[in-house]
Amino acid sequence: MKGGAQGEEIMQGNLYQRWALLLVEKNHLPREKTAVLAYAMETLFINTLNLLLTMLIAYLLGVLGGTLICILVAVSYRHTAGGAHSSSPWICAAATMTIFPSLAYAATFIAAGPGVCGRLAALTAVLLGVYSIHRYAPVDSVQAPIISPERRKRLKKYSYVVVMVFVVGIILLEALSASWHLARILQVCAALTILWVSFNLTPTAAYLWSWMDNQLDSKNRR
Repeated sequence: MKGGAQGEEIMQGNLYQRWALLLVEKNHLPREKTAVLAYAMETLFINTLNLLLTMLIAYLLGVLGGTLICILVAVSYRHTAGGAHSSSPWICAAATMTIFPSLAYAATFIAAGPGVCGRLAALTAVLLGVYSIHRYAPVDSVQAPIISPERRKRLKKYSYVVVMVFVVGIILLEALSASWHLARILQVCAALTILWVSFNLTPTAAYLWSWMDNQLDSKNRR
């Protein structure tokens, strides 16, 4: 009877829950580990698919290199500064596939225009990036709250270091732009990404992501 009940439970769950339950049973792990393992498997699958599709979209738009720069800047920035995000991995995946290729695509047009446009974007990013770190960082979440004051101070200090590295990089790209045409594109890619991540440090961004999560929850309840 026990084996029959377990088999019925396995068949009733979704794909990740079934895989997780099979792994738990096979490795004689505590049953409470099933939900954690299922969530980890789903998140890993979504993030892998997300990255592949983002790269495919960027390749089709002809902005693969710029998109990689945008993702690298965003990951480095958010690693210390944190920021608002959706609690749904599917919304996060859709946002990544939409936003980063769009930032890189927009950067190509700005960089192709008058040089003052790229410089203005870079200057704005530097100023708002430093202000956002000073005003908001680090931004934690309900899932990963920053409890220790020492850790909060340390993350804020590291956030300043990351932004200063970006500032140096933007200045170097400005110096190279006269002889290397891709430098301006990379500079604007970094600048637009800094602006985007800086926005995600604000309460407005937290409200926006929360609103999207609530919309998704309401649809799932119907």
